[in-house]
Amino acid sequence: MNKPKTIFTISSFLFVCLLSLTNSFAQTETPRPQMQAEPSYEVVLHILTASNSASGRLSVPQPLSNVVKKLKNTYSFSNYRLDSTYLQRTAGSIEFKSVSNVLNQNQESFTPTFSDWSLVGIKSFPNTQEKKLIQFQSFRFGQRVPIRTSTGVVNYEQIGLSIQKISLPENVPTVVGSLSTSKPDELMFLVLTVKPTEE
Repeated sequence: MNKPKTIFTISSFLFVCLLSLTNSFAQTETPRPQMQAEPSYEVVLHILTASNSASGRLSVPQPLSNVVKKLKNTYSFSNYRLDSTYLQRTAGSIEFKSVSNVLNQNQESFTPTFSDWSLVGIKSFPNTQEKKLIQFQSFRFGQRVPIRTSTGVVNYEQIGLSIQKISLPENVPTVVGSLSTSKPDELMFLVLTVKPTEE
């Protein structure tokens, strides 16, 4: 008479124990870490050309005025002009190629210049003054510039620079290098500005 009741009691006890263990494991299970998207950065590359030519004065935008002021303390050029501006957005690396007219040739004598630049491994770090630095593994800029011979034939010469592991302050235009142009009285400066995107 009591055997079914005993079996029911044991079964109920085992069910309660199993339910308790299940709840215990559920509470102690380690939550899975949420994947976060890597931050994106806005990268602006300005190409400044310095010369002693009277043309193109006051052609440098205000955000680059401090850059020009510092360059004038080092170089004797009287004029600076902005030739090109490249804007890219990235969370890691950039590779860019284009045709440009950085030599400011007129339409009749225009011969294209081929530009390419890349930036790899961009990251943001705080420095000791609690200001953020932007660091990247490498930066490369190159151009194939036309050289016209006395016979009218155009030959292309490769120019450029490569930098490994460079840091610059966040959202501050910074000169990262300079290159000679096809004109003996000119010098080209590469100015990078990098900042995190707002979105």
